[in-house]
Amino acid sequence: MLALLVVLTLLLTAADHWSTYLCLRSPIAGWEVVEVNPLAEWLFTNMGLVPGILLDSTLTLAAIAFLLTTRRVPPMAKGLFFGLVVAWTGLAVVNNFQALAAMGLSPLGGA
Repeated sequence: MLALLVVLTLLLTAADHWSTYLCLRSPIAGWEVVEVNPLAEWLFTNMGLVPGILLDSTLTLAAIAFLLTTRRVPPMAKGLFFGLVVAWTGLAVVNNFQALAAMGLSPLGGA
């Protein structure tokens, strides 16, 4: 079960980062699109969108690797943590894809 949650975390994180990039990469006439995560917004404002997403991705992968290899966190706590991440990130992905559809943007990156 933990392995499934980790795979879902990785897939949903990738979908979140990709859809965030598509939503924020350039202004869309008639739309004001903002990042609602204050930490991510700070990264994007101070580092730029792509460097901020790359740093976020790197930190996410490092945190996952740490949690998978440490014995200091009990397996039950790991499962609960990854379950919460899957639920929270899943909501972000649904929101981002709804925004893409509303703005008429392709989730594949084309216009």
